[in-house]
Amino acid sequence: MRGRRILLFFFSCCLFLLSAGCWDLKDIEKLSFVRGVGIDEEDDNGVKLTYQNLVPKSSGTQEADSPGYVNVVSKGKNVLEAVSNVALKDPPIYSDHLKIFLFGRNQAEHHDIQGTLNHFIRDDEVRRSSYLLVSRGDASKVINQKLKSQQKVPVEHIFETSKNRSFNGKIAPPTRIGRSSDYFQMGVSFLVQSVDVIDSEIIYDGAGIIHGKTRKLIGFIPAKDVQSLNWVMGRITGGVVPATYKGYPITYEIKKAKTKVKPYLKDGKVSFKISVQTNGKLSEDQYPSENSFDEQYIKRFERLFAHKIKERIQKAVNHVQKEVGVDPIFLNQQFRMKYPDYWDQHGTEWDRLFQEAAIDYDVKVSILNFGAEGATKSFKW
Repeated sequence: MRGRRILLFFFSCCLFLLSAGCWDLKDIEKLSFVRGVGIDEEDDNGVKLTYQNLVPKSSGTQEADSPGYVNVVSKGKNVLEAVSNVALKDPPIYSDHLKIFLFGRNQAEHHDIQGTLNHFIRDDEVRRSSYLLVSRGDASKVINQKLKSQQKVPVEHIFETSKNRSFNGKIAPPTRIGRSSDYFQMGVSFLVQSVDVIDSEIIYDGAGIIHGKTRKLIGFIPAKDVQSLNWVMGRITGGVVPATYKGYPITYEIKKAKTKVKPYLKDGKVSFKISVQTNGKLSEDQYPSENSFDEQYIKRFERLFAHKIKERIQKAVNHVQKEVGVDPIFLNQQFRMKYPDYWDQHGTEWDRLFQEAAIDYDVKVSILNFGAEGATKSFKW
């Protein structure tokens, strides 16, 4: 009798465990799968969140021309209140597949970005690999923009465009919210991709500069400067460099690039030497008397493109160094690794040291391939 009771108790426990196996089950048709959120400043120091949620396809009910997403707007005195207010009118937000956080300009300029992201970073549903971007206007304008192709989800379009860096060096490497949190903890300034709506199209448009100490947006740089600063940071994976020769267009296509940054310290003065080596292809040459088989002809173009790249790098670095006054290109990390003792004593003064630093540049270009008009030569770093 006692054995039968023990056996009955054992089976009861098993049934209890099996019944609890789906305690966190969520009805997929009642969830809002958010893919991106726009964060804007609201009156009286409030915040406005614009969620872009995918619409689950139920059996045969979704029209063929449906955009496949819905935008949900929620407001609050702080982020958490705005998030919770969604439940007053829509299904609760499910953030496990959230891809981007897009800050509106006013929100990013006037409020601590890390503080605004604090709730999301603490949320175990939100992935720290989600991208951080800024808008040159209101984030809601970008999120709400209807693309020409109705099947395109604006947030997905923004996310996928970041993968085009191998074709265009004017795209900044994606900044993930986990990495931005690390930068803020270290007090390091950095760049984030900026987007805008131009002629009813969402485009990548330069980058925003985030100050590591104030943790706010302090300015923008144009797309051409993004490419120039990518050279300095060793982040060029592709793109083109257009130029002219005797009034005719010529274009250098980047295939490989390598950058070395050497910091120096003498009598309390900081300086750097930035060396860039790149090889690629002469992909366009409209000069009527072109002769790609002539080595001197190609050498002339190599010097021309090297001068062009160096000129652009100098201009872009001078802008962030002298006009903006912060270091978003991580020269501080190079200096800290070589001079750790000096950094421990003067690291908090880095913005001033960076502004006063002398920077020397050396750019070398090797044209290895001339297309159908010429041959291919070998190259070694």
